[in-house]
Amino acid sequence: MGYDGDARIKTRADLKRFLDYERKLYICEKRGDRWYQYLTKDSQVRIWHYQKRLRRSEYWFNNRHRSPLHYLIFLIAYRMKNNAGVKLGIGISENSVDIGLRIFHEGCIEINGFAKIGKNFKMHGRNCIGNRGDADTATIAPIIGDNVDFGVGASAVGGITIADDVIVGAGAVVVRSCETPGATLVGVPARPLEKNNQTHSVVR
Repeated sequence: MGYDGDARIKTRADLKRFLDYERKLYICEKRGDRWYQYLTKDSQVRIWHYQKRLRRSEYWFNNRHRSPLHYLIFLIAYRMKNNAGVKLGIGISENSVDIGLRIFHEGCIEINGFAKIGKNFKMHGRNCIGNRGDADTATIAPIIGDNVDFGVGASAVGGITIADDVIVGAGAVVVRSCETPGATLVGVPARPLEKNNQTHSVVR
């Protein structure tokens, strides 16, 4: 569960595979719609602009030890990613999220460098995946499975694990592990939503 180290972008083929897959999550296939997105500087184009730079920075980061030139190019790519992220309020560390990352809204999105997140991770805005904010646990961050969906304002903190296919409702703060695939977590601190309780709804 979570980001497989072997899935990192190590080769140009890996980089192309990530970019080809993720471009379709943001950019319309139809040419007219695609031109409209770019001409109007649609938010999805701006987010994709950042995500491309994230993936390229990951590629150069994973190859930075090959030569001084590779390391220099990594620094340039890292700076370009960070510059794009500052404009959107997005900060995602290299090698923290597997293929299929989908960000629906820009602004106040942070993913700790020690977090490990699986495939097809969705964030709806104002999300934080991080440590507990103290020196003793600075390197301990969430491990999140595949196909997990974080609603607006949802966060996960500390050395917890979240199973595959979990939905974290809007505003929920996950501080305890959830080992149940397909669960829906709501509240502060987040708890599983009872399946037989139809009176609760999850706003995403």
